[in-house]
Amino acid sequence: MKHQIQYSILTDEQLSEWEKLVNNNIESLILYSDQLLWWNKKVNLVSRDVSHETVLEHIKHSLLLSVVNSFKSANNIIDTGSGGGLPGIPLSICFPQKQFVLNDIVAKKVMAMKQMGFKLKLSNLKTASGSIAHQPITNELIITKHAFKVDELVGLLDDLPWKKLLFLKGANEAEPEIKRLDIPVSSNIIELDMSFEDPFYKGKGIVEVSRVDE
Repeated sequence: MKHQIQYSILTDEQLSEWEKLVNNNIESLILYSDQLLWWNKKVNLVSRDVSHETVLEHIKHSLLLSVVNSFKSANNIIDTGSGGGLPGIPLSICFPQKQFVLNDIVAKKVMAMKQMGFKLKLSNLKTASGSIAHQPITNELIITKHAFKVDELVGLLDDLPWKKLLFLKGANEAEPEIKRLDIPVSSNIIELDMSFEDPFYKGKGIVEVSRVDE
């Protein structure tokens, strides 16, 4: 099955927008990083030996989803496979007018995310345990950082009425996953390599997958 894949590079305008968002919310984002590392000692949310600086980089990386138009236009967002709250908690901090649901199949992780949301006073945040396949999906935007392959997530959603998915992953990883899909989609892969000198972002990207009605 042929799938439409477009490619683009993060623009200077989008990069500037992202940097401004990080800077305007840095104190709250650092508070979240502190919470994430505290909970990580009790529940395995991220690598045990990860540094505070690396955690903060992952948090900032999560906010790159905000430059995509499908995120900007979404009011209700589900972060599936959220684990320790990435990318959902950083985005909920920066966009209090949007509603977020953090979903994970591991109940302990969901409990930790719920407590972090409470500690950070995020009134726009809810949690849901269990598979995304069993969550009520209507017109929500579905996002994920690194929990799923594209075809795996689409398979879990099956006949649910999803419209758009956003992944934080690069082209080399996403391309074969998209090509394995057995339903028609259009995809846009935004590559980051040209926009960042930091090696942390090498090979990373944003993948937007839109369902195509036959």
